[in-house]
Amino acid sequence: MEQNRDKTVSIVPFPLHRNVRLVRETIGVLEKRHGVAADRFWRTTVRQQIGRMQVCGLHDDAVIKDQIENFAMVVFDALRSAAAQHDGDAA
Repeated sequence: MEQNRDKTVSIVPFPLHRNVRLVRETIGVLEKRHGVAADRFWRTTVRQQIGRMQVCGLHDDAVIKDQIENFAMVVFDALRSAAAQHDGDAA
């Protein structure tokens, strides 16, 4: 049996998008901030999460990017859903 030692696996023990507290807190802040303030908060949050992943030993850029993308998808889908519901309530 041939072994392939060039392949590495990255295990993410706590995926960002499943961190309910982080997701809810991020959504809560972004619902209250708009424009530059929201953008600044989002960029700071992303930088903090990248730093935390790196401190925990996750250094694979592709895995980190995937974690951020999944986190962003959950957060922004929830914001869009809340906005659509709010717009529907106003009608």
